[in-house]
Amino acid sequence: MSSSEHSYVLPYNAQLDLVLGLLEAIHSLGDSVDPMNLGDLLGEQIDMLPHIIDVASSLRLVEVVENGNIKLTQLGLEIVKGHVRHVKSKLREVIDNIEPFKTIINELKAKKRLRVEEFIDIITRFYPRNTQEAMNTLLQWGAFLGLFKMSSDDKYIYPIGKI
Repeated sequence: MSSSEHSYVLPYNAQLDLVLGLLEAIHSLGDSVDPMNLGDLLGEQIDMLPHIIDVASSLRLVEVVENGNIKLTQLGLEIVKGHVRHVKSKLREVIDNIEPFKTIINELKAKKRLRVEEFIDIITRFYPRNTQEAMNTLLQWGAFLGLFKMSSDDKYIYPIGKI
């Protein structure tokens, strides 16, 4: 078994703003929040709520407490209260536990850049369907966190700074 079989895989449509929005919503509603109340806040995004909670939990930003409520962890609270630089730094510390970031980061460390075709091959391994949407989601996360970005000619994926 490969290590990716033991890692959490980011849902192809788990936008970063939904994860950060979840943290903000929990913080604004109090210490421990019933997921149904979060659903009311998210409105049309209700179908994404379980996936976003899973992402936040995998990043150690929230925890589900014994009564089924959702609570911010210390790291989640730091993210909510933090300056954008701090948010990026803290998320970078935990993102490599999530696939396909783990694979992409390892490949970029080894090769220094990836051809877009190689990047798409990695994405396709994790998302045989919805590859384009997954690629957009991963590029959004990668750029915000200062991990990687696509070259202006759309031929390569480069690390942003030291990864």
